[in-house]
Amino acid sequence: MTGQPAKKPGEIAFPGFSCVIIMTMKVGSVALKSPQRRLRRLGINFIWFLASLALIGTLLYFVFRVNLTVTADDALREGRLLLSKQTVLAVVAHPDDLEWYIGGTLRRLADAGADVQVIVASLGEKGPNRTGVPNLPEARRQEQLDAADINGYRRVHFLELPDRGVAADPRFLPRVTEIFRQVRPDAVLVFDPQFPSLPYLHTDHQGSARVFLGFWRTLGEDRPPVYLFQTRRPNVAVDISPVVDIKARALAQHRTQNGSGGSGRMSQVFKEQGTLVGVASAETFRVMR
Repeated sequence: MTGQPAKKPGEIAFPGFSCVIIMTMKVGSVALKSPQRRLRRLGINFIWFLASLALIGTLLYFVFRVNLTVTADDALREGRLLLSKQTVLAVVAHPDDLEWYIGGTLRRLADAGADVQVIVASLGEKGPNRTGVPNLPEARRQEQLDAADINGYRRVHFLELPDRGVAADPRFLPRVTEIFRQVRPDAVLVFDPQFPSLPYLHTDHQGSARVFLGFWRTLGEDRPPVYLFQTRRPNVAVDISPVVDIKARALAQHRTQNGSGGSGRMSQVFKEQGTLVGVASAETFRVMR
């Protein structure tokens, strides 16, 4: 036929067969390359995923780390101003909150002759019972009184509100307000509800502080400054190096919570706070006026 190559003897012609073979070879080549491309794409995506995680982790580190917002000298100067107060009221949720977070500051205030009074909103009946006492609330009350004797508090006000329900209890604010007006403090110490340091958070800690601050903001210009502790944005530092052993002894009274230990970890935490301002041990605060 015109346009077709001559056949050799015994040869059978298959029009287009060579094209099919070529196309099959090309498709096969693509099929071989596709898994490689997919693996390469997966590798690139995985690298981007790791880079994103690293970026997010870096941002979270800078957001949530404890970061001194003033110079070390200014923070220590503000700490000395706190230690000059004559009447101080601290508001916490549980027995042992005082000694863990601010025991050194309270001891230094007592040593300076200040009237240190504290409010303990609950008896911590939902906390650990590492010594197996039959009546945990009463044991914790006595532990707090023993710690108060060591640390020099003039009075402990027990509100006996439900553990893990302090902030939501309608009796909390009226009773705190009543004590506040009786004591008339030069300074108040509460948890920081806005910038709490991690990792430990508790609904009673930040919640009780939030309720108190709502009341404090309604006061006039002569309201006392509030020193917020367990904060990741401190601007006040109190050097507790001279009393850190007394702080540890007061904390050790809370045997139901700490068993036979606990002060070692505490010492390390407040050594780290001390490094922020160049002293051996410190407790830090964020002051609001």
